[in-house]
Amino acid sequence: MSTTPTRFAGKGVLVTGGAQGIGQEVAARFAAEGAGVVMMDIEGDTLAASAERIASSGRVETFVGDVADRADVKRAVDLVVDRFGHLDIACQVAGIAEFVPFLDFTDELWDRILDVNLRGTWYLVQEAARVMVAQGTGGAITVTSSTNAFQPEAGGLAYNTSKSGQVGVMQTAAVELAAHGIRVNAIAPGIINTRLSWFVINHPEQSKEFLKRIPIGRFAEPAEMARPILWMCSEDASYMTGELLVVDGAMTVGLPDPNPPGEVADGAQG
Repeated sequence: MSTTPTRFAGKGVLVTGGAQGIGQEVAARFAAEGAGVVMMDIEGDTLAASAERIASSGRVETFVGDVADRADVKRAVDLVVDRFGHLDIACQVAGIAEFVPFLDFTDELWDRILDVNLRGTWYLVQEAARVMVAQGTGGAITVTSSTNAFQPEAGGLAYNTSKSGQVGVMQTAAVELAAHGIRVNAIAPGIINTRLSWFVINHPEQSKEFLKRIPIGRFAEPAEMARPILWMCSEDASYMTGELLVVDGAMTVGLPDPNPPGEVADGAQG
């Protein structure tokens, strides 16, 4: 892992969804670059194993809790301050998804997904911002949304809604918190090699169909989302707030050329 060890030296960081995938990679990179990191997740055993691997390269603490529970989020925020003296950066990564046909979607499924993805985002941004405002030293907050926020996927009623809602939370917070020196941004990943997307990536037919939609020709790795998240939290992005950064291999820009380089489509002149 190539890092700049002093970029986040002395910073206090909270990462939700830190047990695996993008969250784990984000936490690992902050720790490797000098930050003190609290990793929050509801899956205690997985979180502990991830933290153990990261601890060799930096300072990490764990907090087992539910982002849909405001009290848990506040305790995680307070833990950062208790362990590292202040909260400078908060990254919302925790999220769940389930895909069910629109006509079959249930109240229970809607509530569960919206509670974790959207309510959890609101809680994290609000509780982190309250501490940052009280500290008076500014800060950076990032939200992990999705390309589903603006390009809905069939079967993803609650997931799509939660992801577009996250953008609304982020933009509202960015407008209101800018005066306090707090920047709030979001990332919109495409299809990433995480547990959330394994049902696509590991499917022999679906994976081929999805790859046809990605001009860069492959799925992304968690590190390829962690790097722009850390950049948004760094001083290199000091004038950036209220933005949704799309990192999807041009998947939502347009369909790739169906003809490999050097080939001519049927009926074309060349």
